[in-house]
Amino acid sequence: MALLVSALFAAGFVIAVATIFATVLPAKDRILRLLMRGPEWTIDPLPPVHLTSRRGVIRQRPITVVAQPLRAAA
Repeated sequence: MALLVSALFAAGFVIAVATIFATVLPAKDRILRLLMRGPEWTIDPLPPVHLTSRRGVIRQRPITVVAQPLRAAA
C-alpha cells in the first residue's frame, strides 16, 4: 500500500513540475527581458478622487485643484 501511495505521489509531483515548465518555457525570453530591463511601459497614475456615500451608494467625485490659503501657526 505504501508503495502505491509513493508511486502516486511521485507521478503527481512529476506532472506538477512538468506543468510549471511547460508554462514558463514558452515565455522564457519575455520573463528574462522583464527581469533584466524592467517593465516596457509605465502605468499612468489614476486621477485623485474623493469617495462620497449617500444612501449607501459610493460615488467618486474628482478633486479640483484650488489654491488653499495658508494660515500661520500661532
